[in-house]
Amino acid sequence: MSTETIIVVDAPEVRLSENEHPMEALVKFYMALGWNGEDAVDPCKIRTTRLVYENLFNMMYKSCPDHREGVGMILINRGPGTDDFIPPGKMYLLEGWITPAKPKAG
Repeated sequence: MSTETIIVVDAPEVRLSENEHPMEALVKFYMALGWNGEDAVDPCKIRTTRLVYENLFNMMYKSCPDHREGVGMILINRGPGTDDFIPPGKMYLLEGWITPAKPKAG
């Protein structure tokens, strides 16, 4: 395991309602990981398995089947990355996966 790993968590299971935009899946996914909705998220520092990634893609694609490429681009640019060494169903959150929107007062 990389020394940059700050936490290992179970991959969250999220669902989209019938009328929700596919991007809402990522919002819910990151909120389930602990994102507050305001801080900046660095998806390069969120790592998971290929299966978790594919499940997220399939859920997003199902809500917007006419835009496969668009859903793919959302995940490429905003979704978690994958690594082969991560245990099934787990996610690695690396240092800096969240950057506070406002610096802490010192």
